[in-house]
Amino acid sequence: MIVSMTGPRGGKIPLDLHGMSLLATQSFAKQLKINRLKSHIEVRFHHKAFIDGTAEGYCEAVDNRNFIIDVALYSNWMATLAHEMVHVKQFARNELNSGLTVWKGKDHTDTEYWDQPWEKEARRLQNKMVVQFEKDLNS
Repeated sequence: MIVSMTGPRGGKIPLDLHGMSLLATQSFAKQLKINRLKSHIEVRFHHKAFIDGTAEGYCEAVDNRNFIIDVALYSNWMATLAHEMVHVKQFARNELNSGLTVWKGKDHTDTEYWDQPWEKEARRLQNKMVVQFEKDLNS
């Protein structure tokens, strides 16, 4: 797994944020059992509370091995990163299609956002993953 990180408009991010976010991404990948996949994850940080006015983060599957994660820094960026890493797992394991309509073979085109099973899973796991990362970091 290759992880790259950039700041706003493709710029550099502070060394401490770069280091912590890299460690967190690696931990989340390990927790999700996707750390051994031959994949590339590009994490792009934004100096905003919301990426487009509504979302704290996004995950895009370029294909089943290349992913782009956008994270708003002025929110709970670590929980957002964990949430988006769950989506990386879902795409990489073909649980979720890139159109965000089919989950584990079942069509969810008409499912409301908060009821989408992939979002439920990401919300359920994000804080648990952050807690585990912080626990491992402090041990």
